[in-house]
Amino acid sequence: QPPKGAGKGPARPPPGPAPKPPAWEQEFEERPHLIEVDIDEIELFPEADHEHLRPGWFESLKYYVSLHPHSEHHDDIPLPRHAPRGSVEGECAVSQTQEPKHPQVQVGGSAAASSRMNISPAGDDDDVSTSGGDGRRQLNKHPVVKFKEHLELRVERLDTSLVAYVWGRKASVASENVTLIGRSLAPLHEFHLQRRPSRWGVFDVAEGSRVAEMRLRYAVSTTPSSVREVRQIDCKQTEVKLEWDPPECDHGAPVVGYRVAILLEPHEPGGAEPRWHTLVECTKSAKPIYVISELVGNQSYSVDIQAVNKVGAGDPCQLQVQTAPIPPDPPSKPWIEEARDGCVNIAWKPSPSDGGLPVTAYRVRMRRLRGATTFNQWHGMGPKEHHATWADMGTVGAAMCEEQEDPSVYDAWVGPLDSGSCEYRFQIVAMNQVGESKGSELSEPHYV
Repeated sequence: QPPKGAGKGPARPPPGPAPKPPAWEQEFEERPHLIEVDIDEIELFPEADHEHLRPGWFESLKYYVSLHPHSEHHDDIPLPRHAPRGSVEGECAVSQTQEPKHPQVQVGGSAAASSRMNISPAGDDDDVSTSGGDGRRQLNKHPVVKFKEHLELRVERLDTSLVAYVWGRKASVASENVTLIGRSLAPLHEFHLQRRPSRWGVFDVAEGSRVAEMRLRYAVSTTPSSVREVRQIDCKQTEVKLEWDPPECDHGAPVVGYRVAILLEPHEPGGAEPRWHTLVECTKSAKPIYVISELVGNQSYSVDIQAVNKVGAGDPCQLQVQTAPIPPDPPSKPWIEEARDGCVNIAWKPSPSDGGLPVTAYRVRMRRLRGATTFNQWHGMGPKEHHATWADMGTVGAAMCEEQEDPSVYDAWVGPLDSGSCEYRFQIVAMNQVGESKGSELSEPHYV
């Protein structure tokens, strides 16, 4: 049954699209950052003296600071759900707990004595306060919590603000009470405020009154920009030497070395996908030079170089490198195309790879085993391998220019052969400017 009043009045509009995420969630680059804070001390004002934090004779009172990155508007920053007990990677950094101490320097006497010590009239930024109605002045008696502590917080992106919460911890053997004294905010993108001593006002969250003042130094750094002008300055068959210019910007932390990786192709076609192999996570020196060894000649490799600082590896810079040419591959197994008039015509196919330089010629080698016949070799009674002799029978020039097409088959006439019983087998060696290939597989035997 429809509810009472159904169908009356204007129809409700359909629900709108889901709300978009806050703009601050999309504004910043996903890039690792390091936030460093050197906390010197906190001066506690009388407004920080909460009655329930006053310790009894059996209790202790200590203070600590927690640091939290946020990007919301300062009025929308949520308070922590619980008092943090320790640092959490990527979320917050927490200091050690320290006891407050009162200044131990005391000055008594008249205003003239104060004048001799150059104490100026009290003001917002002075370290003096007026007490009593007798006109005398004395040094500020605000308790001070000394930390002298370095905190670090690694985050995957840089928020707009760093929120510092000051906590008071009253504890005894049997119980503990942690109270939020106040908080302070510092901009993380105002880099001109960083890397120098500064004072942060700490304000009560509910009333907005100034309850303390923190003295500290903070800095933000991230990974470096990409290296520049990578050059291949030397090339060998098994190694290449690379040189480059350092990155234009280290983004707040000096470059300590470089990360070098190489893309490894699968050994067999259709195998696993190419994968990046890290040669060195961080070089021992910040000198922008590196030698990649244990490579294969006449091969092209993809190399990635990244500058490294204490935050991590920076932007990639990829390039192709080429190893030096090598001797060509052996030609195919030769065969006897024709035999007549005591001579034989040897044929073979070109080398499958020229090694990076054109093949200039093919050398024909002849293996001769005198006294060998089909019958005695078949029955194992003929001469053995160590009786064989080798002879170079000359070279055949290869097609070396673009106008000449590399023939599908080369051939050469060899002879005249000996008239006595003999076994002949032939081998082909390819040559380029680097050197000679290994010998091809031996041809099938030819008997005369």
